[in-house]
Formats: sequence, C-alpha cells, structure tokens
Amino acid sequence: MYVTLNINATSIRLLLVKGRRVEKWGNAPLAPGLVRDGLIVEPKTVGAAIDALFKSMRVSKKQVVTSLTGVSFTYRILSLPRMKPALLEEAILRGAKKEMPLPLEDLYLSWQAIGSEHDELNFFVLGVPRTLADALVQTLAEAGIKPYLMDLKPLALARAANRGDAIIVALEPDSFDIILVANGIPAIMHAMTLQGEGASLEEKIRRLTDELSKTVEFYNGSHQQNPLGPTTPLLLTGELAADATTSKLIQAEIQYPVEPLVPPLAFPPDLPTALYATNMGLALKKVPKKTATHFRDINVNILSGKYRVKAPPLPRRTILICFVLIIAIGFLFPLQQAKSQTGAEVVYLQTELSRISQELRQARLAANDAEQAEDNINKITAEVETVKQEHQYLQNTSRNFAGNLESVTDAIPSEAYFTSIQIGTDQIIVEGEADSSFTVVSYAMALEAQWGSSEVRISEIDKSEVTEAETTETEGTGVSFVIIITK
Repeated sequence: MYVTLNINATSIRLLLVKGRRVEKWGNAPLAPGLVRDGLIVEPKTVGAAIDALFKSMRVSKKQVVTSLTGVSFTYRILSLPRMKPALLEEAILRGAKKEMPLPLEDLYLSWQAIGSEHDELNFFVLGVPRTLADALVQTLAEAGIKPYLMDLKPLALARAANRGDAIIVALEPDSFDIILVANGIPAIMHAMTLQGEGASLEEKIRRLTDELSKTVEFYNGSHQQNPLGPTTPLLLTGELAADATTSKLIQAEIQYPVEPLVPPLAFPPDLPTALYATNMGLALKKVPKKTATHFRDINVNILSGKYRVKAPPLPRRTILICFVLIIAIGFLFPLQQAKSQTGAEVVYLQTELSRISQELRQARLAANDAEQAEDNINKITAEVETVKQEHQYLQNTSRNFAGNLESVTDAIPSEAYFTSIQIGTDQIIVEGEADSSFTVVSYAMALEAQWGSSEVRISEIDKSEVTEAETTETEGTGVSFVIIITK
C-alpha cells in the first residue's frame, strides 16, 4: 500500500493505491499565497491541512510518496566514459558542476543511468533547489509524516503516460507544465506560471498553445534527423483539463491529436484522472509495470540527494607532503645503516641516494604544482563568494521586483497581453500586443498614473500579424508595442 501526495498552489491531492488498484482519493483546498511557484511559504498551515486530510480519509501516514512542483529545477543528460563504480559519483558531480546553471551547493542532486553508447554511459541528472525540498520536508514534519520518497511532478506525469513519444500537458488554474517525451526519455520538461489574475480560459489556452509550438519547434530544430511525428499524442491532465472545452480549444490550435492521459493502473470509473494523474505517476514509482513499453522511466528519489553525505577528500597538497615524508623516512633509514656497512654497501647507498634525490625533486615539483592549484582554488572561492553576495543582493531586492511586476501587470487592459517584461535597476521594458493603438495609449496613461514622477513613454507601436478570424472579431488591426518606464 502506498499513499501519494501532490501539493500545488490551489489544493492538496491525496491518493491511496493497493497493489495496482486505486482505493481512495481526495483533496483539500488551499488558500491563495500558501504555495508560490512550487515553494511552500507557510509549512505549518499547509502541514495542518495535510494532517486534517489524512484524518478525514482515515489513511496511514506510512510510505507517503510526494512530488515537487514548480518552475525552479534543472536537469542534464551527461555522457561519461566507463569507469569503476566507486568513481562514478565524483565524476557525475564534476559534470553537473560544469553543465548546470545553478551552484551545486544550492541544489539536491539525484541521477539515474539511462543507457550506454560505445565506451560511454549516459546519466539523467536532476537538480532541485534545496529551499523547495526543505520546505516540503518541513511541511511533512508538521503533518506528522516521515519523508519516504520524493519525485518531480513532470517525471511523475511522464511515468503515468508510459509512452515512447508524447507531449504531456498539466494545465492548472495558475500554471502549466509541458513534458516532451521522445524515444522513451523526457527530452524537455518546462514549467510556467500564468501571470495576471482573472484571465479567461481562452487566454490561458492561447498562452499554452503558443508555448507548445515553441517547445516542439525547438526540439525538432535540434533533432532534424528524428523530429516529433505528426501522430504524437498530446495528453492532457490538470484541473482545467477536466473541462471538455479545454481539449476542443487546444485541438483547434494544435496539429497533434489531443487525448486524456490514462495511467496504467486499475481505478474506479468515477476517479477524475485529470486531477490525480500526478498522484498515479507517483504510485507507479513502486508498482511494477504490467506491460513493457518503449518508455524509459526516470525513477529518482530527490531525498537521496538531500540526505547524501559525502566525506570531503584529502587536499592534494596534504597527500603530496605525506608522500615526500615517506620518501624521506625511507631514505634516512638506509643512510643510518650505512655507517656500519662495507665500501660496497656505501656505493649502493650512494646510488640509492641519487635515485631518491631525483624522486624528491619530482615530489617538490609536484608540490609546487599543488600550490599553484591551491591558489587557483582560492581565486575560484573568492569568485563564488562574490556570486553569493550578488545572489543575496537579488534576494534582498526581490520585494522591489515583485512590486514593480505587480504594478505593470495590474494596469494592463483586458484587450492587451504581454510577450515580455524586463525589469532592471533603472528601467522596465514592457513588450506586448493589443487590439489597437488606443489600447496601448490607455495602458501607458495608466502606468503613468501609477508611477507618478517616473517617465513612461511608448517606444514603439507596430502592426502585428493577425489571422483573418482575429481581424473579423476585433474589427481592426492588432498592434505590438514597447513601453519603457524610467524609474
């Protein structure tokens, strides 16, 4: 028996599996602001809600499998030469440090071998921010739950789909996830937060289909020899996918056949699979596959990275010094014995002295190299400290960033939407599209009223390309615009 727990910005979803069959499911709503971009901001409050849900459903708190949700994660596929198993971890950490955009000290790393080619091994390496995982573990502790297994939501959805090639979409009221599975491997995992409150379903679908087109175009551009086929299914999950209108709107914009995601588990017909697909994917971490497919499951445990304790290696300089001392001791001993030896033995010792002296010189050269390496390490450490200070500065100014973003997004009219927002220290550049120039001017005036003494100017207004249907509905020509706010 396994219990799975999926926490998002609007609700907590719980599902109980016995064997290969779903036995119970339920959810509890969450107040706005308790979870933001996958980070549980109020662990105590969310933990109390989880505890109440478990009690109301009379479900055991043992073997609870949880998922991390949010936009802040990174992953890479690393190719490494074959080596001894004892050396793999160090090699993967070195490769991750080189390839991943975030510092390893800010991440929990987990990995899995996914195949081999010639003399190389391929590893799927996942890094999640420590703050996300730590907040979830703290929340579970508040609910009286001991951490068991932790997965990433996109990986759970890929497992629930169990397809060799598929596009998977989890469409929630405030966010969506896109997972592109190709040749049995999650090739692209992309999560986005939907900005702006009160957006209609049509607006959310328009944003989703635009992002889907970009994602598929990017993949096909980098895999021209084996692009995604036109019959690849687009599998829908999430709260908004429960509405039949959603699939119709998406199908009207996308060439790929839209289908519901149906996990390979036995479940009652009244189970809303769109809502609990992530939970079922989490359960499949422990439930064996019934039939073989071309899908290669990335079944990692994020907690293995959280609790991995790695003994620090001895500094290279220390090893070299010990080596020199051993050579010196080995040299002194025969020298002491030479006092009582014959002339032939003295010649032998002189020969040994010459040999050992040469080794000692080589050791000193190696020690000098080690000293230079240590200087380089100190320089890198100083650079890392500078980056940490910049990171701290960004954290301290995050409230100003959020306030600026809120001011820009609150003022936009319903007839316009953003394509890009760049927030700098002295300037904010807003790019978007609107139904007419009058709407852009109205938006600029609204921004000017909010920002007071700051300069607000329309830098650019151009006619944008619109479809014939859009032109008929708006009875005008859409425009793209650029507005610059100088603080």
